[in-house]
Amino acid sequence: MSKWSWRGAAWYAMAVCAGAVLLPFAVPLTATVYAIVWVYTWTHDPRARGGLVQVLPLHPRRVFRCIRALWAGMLDGLGGPTLAIIVSYVAAKLTRSTRAQDTAVRDIKYGPQAKHRLDLFVPLGHDGHVPVVVILPGYRWSKTKRARMYRPMAQTLCGDGMFVVLPRVGGAGASVEDIMGDFHLAVQWVFDNAAQFGGDPRRVHLLGYGAGAHLCAMYSLVVPLKTWYAQADRVAPNAQLLSTRRADQRLRAWLKRIRRVQRPVAGLILVSGVFDIASQRAYEAERCIENLSATCTAFGVLPDADEAWSPAAIVRCLRRRSAFIPAELFAASALLIHGKRDSTFVLQQSQRLFRELCEIDVPDVNMKIYANLRRVDPAIALLAPASALAQSLLEDIRSSVAPPGADRAVYGNSITDGDASPEPPVGSPPQRNGHGDGLAHGAGLPTPAPDSSSPPSESNGLENVGDLKKQVRVSARDYFSQRRTKSMIAAS
Repeated sequence: MSKWSWRGAAWYAMAVCAGAVLLPFAVPLTATVYAIVWVYTWTHDPRARGGLVQVLPLHPRRVFRCIRALWAGMLDGLGGPTLAIIVSYVAAKLTRSTRAQDTAVRDIKYGPQAKHRLDLFVPLGHDGHVPVVVILPGYRWSKTKRARMYRPMAQTLCGDGMFVVLPRVGGAGASVEDIMGDFHLAVQWVFDNAAQFGGDPRRVHLLGYGAGAHLCAMYSLVVPLKTWYAQADRVAPNAQLLSTRRADQRLRAWLKRIRRVQRPVAGLILVSGVFDIASQRAYEAERCIENLSATCTAFGVLPDADEAWSPAAIVRCLRRRSAFIPAELFAASALLIHGKRDSTFVLQQSQRLFRELCEIDVPDVNMKIYANLRRVDPAIALLAPASALAQSLLEDIRSSVAPPGADRAVYGNSITDGDASPEPPVGSPPQRNGHGDGLAHGAGLPTPAPDSSSPPSESNGLENVGDLKKQVRVSARDYFSQRRTKSMIAAS
């Protein structure tokens, strides 16, 4: 025999020996994998209610892709510094001799129903006209009611000198339209009452993570969408914005439920979000989890109206079907944060929305990519405010909520990679932004003049948490007893 034939025989012998050794372990391992996938299918596939046997995956390739996707999703949630941060937070809670000061005013009513409650985190010693950050909780669309998990994060942001509003929206079995309706009431409550609490109604920012980022982006499009439909219907009744009539009708039906919109929000902070439902479904189909994911649960099995809930697709349609879109109709700033290795909502989701916002000349669009992280969860990262990740996120949020003309840590409409954006050297020419309109934000742009009609800000002098909570509760009660008329309740 030649040398190559002996080598081939050796490889075959090694394979046979390896198979004989691994065979006792292969059978129980395969049975375990199939059992995990089948149990997950039984609990998460909406089609299982009609008949479980018909929806169970049998092909080994489909089962392998499904278990790999489930494993990657678990690594997204627990990978990176997540476990270390949770352990350090629990250890600090157990060993801390004195409790941290809690400045939250809880269970403020913001709507007509009993479930419409929010927590307001008030910074101590503020001098008025403080930015307000509204957090939409929930990585999944079905978990938006779990606001308790975001309280440490809200308290950390509050200690950084900003009002933080944490509403409870949705509930068991709530649809996306119901969640958006509750969120709209909470945001309008903030606009109505921010000045009474010392916040600035012109600096209301929305912060969302995962599905919360998607819903925040959708809410920011209410004003431009209502404006476009109002103008288009004057020319041609029932004008169509989206590519399909069914998606357009679903979008119109949702907009009709949003009756009272005062103004666009000042900014968006979108972390690890999904902004194109159709591409997300295609990505999940490649991983064989198209019927097991949160996308299927929230938007149904049929993808006939995905475009109506895709912020990136809606912005693209607005740009293509309009000769001119005033930038004032959109949020003045947008910060997108994403982990490069995220396998649940991939990086391309944020990149799509970033490009579309740059195309319509939103004044301040920034994107930050964490190259070595999978899922960036601000609720987990801010449990340890002294960590490098928390400090980086806090600096990004400070820069996003800073008033126009203030020094920012993030420059221009650019994508930054790492922990912080490089500061431009002194004397360097102005940077060009992502859509090529010339100067970056703050470089050669006029700073808006302050509103002369507003009274000068005065410090409220409240350093006692009890007195501060009492004042906020009285203001909230007056809002519903005096200002909330019957017509406003009907409009809501």
